[in-house]
Amino acid sequence: MFSFERQITRTLHDEHLVTISVLERLEALFQKYGPKKTPDKNIAEITLLLGDIVGLVECDVKNHFSFEEGRLFPLLSAMGDSPITHILTGEHNVILPLGNLLSEQAKMARTDGFNDALWVQFRNSGVELIERMIAHIQKEEMALLPMLEDIVEEEDDAELVMEYAALG
Repeated sequence: MFSFERQITRTLHDEHLVTISVLERLEALFQKYGPKKTPDKNIAEITLLLGDIVGLVECDVKNHFSFEEGRLFPLLSAMGDSPITHILTGEHNVILPLGNLLSEQAKMARTDGFNDALWVQFRNSGVELIERMIAHIQKEEMALLPMLEDIVEEEDDAELVMEYAALG
């Protein structure tokens, strides 16, 4: 694992770890119930997870993606490293709508519980989001963050972290 010295890369890395943790809990839920056994609404663990999914998408993912596209990708493009920014932006354009859909389904389930149809939809959306998000995080961890470590200057690092913190 890469050791990050810049605050902004450590912050993004830590956020990736939180995202992975939520996705692992979601995957465990899918494994526990499978496609045909709809979970009960009144299970505290599920209610907590649904809230974490909503928070993850509406705060972390949206802010993370918009900050990367608005502040970090231009830095890479200025250095001539735009292929990775095009790949990641394309993935953002797929992941964010999928995350929004999953978040809306999670809100419905928190309010009314899962019926069989909503469980199937939620499970399908969640499985796809898990696959896409894990692959996306791997690209960022192996390519984006190490590149940022090389190009972000110390004085710019503090400014970027403050800007990013102001989003959340």
